[in-house]
Amino acid sequence: MKLLVRTHYSSSLRHTTVLLLTLLLFHQPAVGMDREWLYTVEDGDNLWTLSKEHLKSMRYWKKLVVLNNIEEPYRLQPGTALRIPVEWLKSGSSVATIVELTGEATIAGHTSDQLVPAQKGMLLWEGDTIKTVSGSNATLQFTDGSRILVQAESELKVEKLVGYGSTGMADTKVRLKSGRTHNKVIPKTKQGSRFEISTPSAIAAVRGTEYRISAEENGESRTEVLTGAVGVDSSGSSQVVPEGFGTVSYRDRKPLEPVRLLPPPDLSGAPKTIYRVPFSLDLLPLEGASQFRLQIAPDDTFITLLFDSTFPTSNIWVPDLPDNTYFLRVSGIDDNGLEGLYSFHPLSIEARPLPPLQIQPPAKAVLDQPRVTFQWSKPQDVTHYRFQLSGSSQFEQPLIADETDLDTTIVTPDHELKPGVYHWRVASVSSEGKVGPFSDPQEFRRTPAQPDMSGAEMDTGELVFRWQQGEPEQTFRFQMSRDLNFSELLIDEELTDSFYSLKQFDYGSYYIRIAITGADGYRGPFGPYQTVEIPPPPPHPLSFIIPAIITLIVIL
Repeated sequence: MKLLVRTHYSSSLRHTTVLLLTLLLFHQPAVGMDREWLYTVEDGDNLWTLSKEHLKSMRYWKKLVVLNNIEEPYRLQPGTALRIPVEWLKSGSSVATIVELTGEATIAGHTSDQLVPAQKGMLLWEGDTIKTVSGSNATLQFTDGSRILVQAESELKVEKLVGYGSTGMADTKVRLKSGRTHNKVIPKTKQGSRFEISTPSAIAAVRGTEYRISAEENGESRTEVLTGAVGVDSSGSSQVVPEGFGTVSYRDRKPLEPVRLLPPPDLSGAPKTIYRVPFSLDLLPLEGASQFRLQIAPDDTFITLLFDSTFPTSNIWVPDLPDNTYFLRVSGIDDNGLEGLYSFHPLSIEARPLPPLQIQPPAKAVLDQPRVTFQWSKPQDVTHYRFQLSGSSQFEQPLIADETDLDTTIVTPDHELKPGVYHWRVASVSSEGKVGPFSDPQEFRRTPAQPDMSGAEMDTGELVFRWQQGEPEQTFRFQMSRDLNFSELLIDEELTDSFYSLKQFDYGSYYIRIAITGADGYRGPFGPYQTVEIPPPPPHPLSFIIPAIITLIVIL
């Protein structure tokens, strides 16, 4: 890989900078302005046919002999590499093609300021400007195979597009006026190509590398190198940013010394399939990250983005996308605003048809009737449903109810439920018969029925209060009070039998109530209270004789 760095200095100083950087970094001769195309000789090639096909003039064949020290011009050995200066090659105007477009973008032509809606397949010529809006992005492909992903709210001008005949090489210069791009530049087989991106505060010139660059409103520019190396010239200072490093360029001062980019976030715990959208993805903490970026593409090339957004915390949201397989690309952003290395994750969305909303019984409902009615909403374009009822939150077999082709949103299963905890869920069924994801399981409790005290009675002779016997393993909580609010309890006891032997109490009115505790330990609500009248004790026989005697004495 060879590096070209373009500066604002004089020509001699520019060449000196290029030479020193290239020697230090790559230990190979600098190509400077005399870039070369390395052509591999094939069987049947000769200097005359090569000159006619690729060079500006046939007379260059003699220069090729001298430059390449060819001893036998009439016999070129197949596999031999010929050095051909780019300046000798045929050249002409080239184009960039919009190979992908998501959302909306406009093109300002080089011959007119009139804006034209961008379309996939449209050609951009030298001098054209493409501008994307919020939520949009476009991918440009150049003659040599280089690609630029122009992200949302970006403006990019094509300043130079030169192609070199049938070599596949190009000399490309673009200017990022604002926004952000992701660049994959020139495959290594195109050794003579040149690619340069400038911003208001920096110029980056590279070959054979992948990097990102931004141009921001305050004049700053950020360069993040993913593979290879990028030469950056900013404010009269040139530096090389190696792989895995980034820098910040400014209009009025030297750029930030290259800093290491944040490592990829850990996505090992991310699910492979999700059944609800939007979906929250909780990332593991990433030291040094102040923000996170999520990008979603339809394939692993990320030529186009379906979603691109930043989040202030490690809790990021996958948006509402149609059912399909997608690819996630996540990176952390440090305090310098530099975006780190990517983590990639394939993800399938299987969220449709959308599940209904559960209406009744509501979550955590407490019911005392053995027959339960279930109701849910009707999603758009859904006519059938699948309903399940289970005593297990995991809906393990056997299920209490599993209705697979319901055409109603209200159902009362033909099952009398014993006291206990139950779970229910429902899914929509499309017209094609596809069963969507189930709603989240909703829990309710069937409690023991409130005690039937309508036939309760008290054995006045023994002061025993009795009520209807419950189910096996049920227990009872018995309370007795002087007031209806049961604020001051005279009795509050747990009983295993359906009766209570009253101790001696003063005569008068009392209130009692009972709650049943089921076999699983859950205590149901108290039933209606009952009033108990404890009569005064019967009078003693002497109580009539003594007053009579006293009365006689007084009379006598």
